[in-house]
Formats: sequence, C-alpha cells, structure tokens
Amino acid sequence: MKKLIAVATAAAGALTLAACGGDADEPTEADIDADVAEAGIPVTSAGTYTSTTPEGVEVSVMLNADGTYAVTEGGEQIETGSWSDENRGTCMVADGGDGEDCYNIVPAAEEGMVDVTGPDGETMSYSFEG
Repeated sequence: MKKLIAVATAAAGALTLAACGGDADEPTEADIDADVAEAGIPVTSAGTYTSTTPEGVEVSVMLNADGTYAVTEGGEQIETGSWSDENRGTCMVADGGDGEDCYNIVPAAEEGMVDVTGPDGETMSYSFEG
C-alpha cells in the first residue's frame, strides 16, 4: 500500500515534469522510499519482537518480510495473519479475524528495544532482532 501511494505520487510528479518539458525518468526504489518517508508513513522492520507479560509469559511477534506474521505466547503459536505499515501505524489482520489492529512502534530509550503501543493505549517494551 505504501509503495502504491508513493508510486502514484512519483508518477504525478513525472507527468508534471513531462508537461513542463523536463526529463520524466522512472522513479527509483530510493525515490519511492524517500517519498514514503516524507509522507509520514511509518516503516517497521521485519524481524522478531519479544517481550514478557506482567504475568511472566514470553510473547514473540515475528513480522516476516513477505507481509505475514505469527504470534507466540509461552512458546505456543496463538495467531497468524498479515501486516502492513499504514498512516495509523503498523496494522495487523489476523487470519480469520474481523478487522485490523494498529500499533505504534517507536525506538525505546534502551538500545535494541522498541516501545509498542496497542489499540488499547497500553505500551509494552519489546526487544528486537532483525
């Protein structure tokens, strides 16, 4: 989705240049990524995010580069689905689910950690391995 928006923006810019007599080169991947960053769409890294609940249970979220994810809790897989970066955060749609849940993922003060704020407003710290 983010690349679709960026490509549409880049295409509109290219058409404007062509109309003005400028070069209308195809946008590169770097141009598209820069457009996405300027648009304010968050970019979440694929990898494994791990935390421990207040009850002491380890929770891991594996975000795969192909846009799929899996959640394990206490070593048992409890959910799979798809994920994408959207304007409202990193959004996940569970297989068989009835909607998406979006999360705000930001670097934490401690290196190698991120803070994840869920749709309920609760924030948990996760370690990240990418």
